[in-house]
Amino acid sequence: MSFALAGCGTGTKLGGADVAKKVLPPGESLPAELRTVADKPSSRPLAAKKCSYFSDTPGGWCKDAVAAGDAGYRSSDKSRTARFHVVVYRSDTAARKAFRLWGPYVRNSSTKYQVLNAETLGSESVAFAGNKDWTRDDQKLVIHQGQFIGTVEYRGSTAQGTADPTLIKLAKMFTERMRQGD
Repeated sequence: MSFALAGCGTGTKLGGADVAKKVLPPGESLPAELRTVADKPSSRPLAAKKCSYFSDTPGGWCKDAVAAGDAGYRSSDKSRTARFHVVVYRSDTAARKAFRLWGPYVRNSSTKYQVLNAETLGSESVAFAGNKDWTRDDQKLVIHQGQFIGTVEYRGSTAQGTADPTLIKLAKMFTERMRQGD
């Protein structure tokens, strides 16, 4: 599926935003311990060059991005959280280019990030955690699948050097939702 949305980013047509919201997982699809909604699934069309305020996130590379969506869930005791972020691009080619611009940043920033051992999901993916004491239990897995770049963030992990099994489970489910939305 490719997007050629007239007025994209102006709020006049929400085709890409609808697709972004569709691929975000509903609470009932998550493990029982993470079903408390922290942030309802939401999506928005993107204006060119306004994907993210942070260039070190996949959403910071937004040429040809048409929409973005977010959802957040947590455990009842707030010790663990799962966040999902998706950026929808006009085409698979645009998403691939954005992923390949961003990917080396994480892999080459060893003082800021630790790349984790994890299986490849989607067309390509990278798992990483922060390299500081206060960010080590915060793991992220970024996936390129079709016209999507999806990020799953899992806080509360005790795994070191490898991706947490819960993160992998969430990422597999999210990858399948992106594959179906493609």
